[in-house]
Amino acid sequence: MKNKLRIGIAWFNESDWDEWKRISEDELEESYEDWLIEATIAKKDLEDNGFTVAKVTITPEKFKIWCKKNFKKLNSGSRSHYVAELLRDADSKN
Repeated sequence: MKNKLRIGIAWFNESDWDEWKRISEDELEESYEDWLIEATIAKKDLEDNGFTVAKVTITPEKFKIWCKKNFKKLNSGSRSHYVAELLRDADSKN
């Protein structure tokens, strides 16, 4: 049996939504509920295309620190990079 490629997807807590909206340099959905629908669809699409998807919950505070340390903008590209790094670090501990 072939192993599926595992990727991470940024996942937000509803309690952090206002802060995500405030700090993001790119446009996010208007509401957490709208974001959750879009994120759930994206996760399912990835799974339907053969990926194993890990929801990686990230917080604005830690993300801002990581971006500053790595000279990154507060946007979707950086969120993806950050999630990949967190997932890789978690995998290396297992």
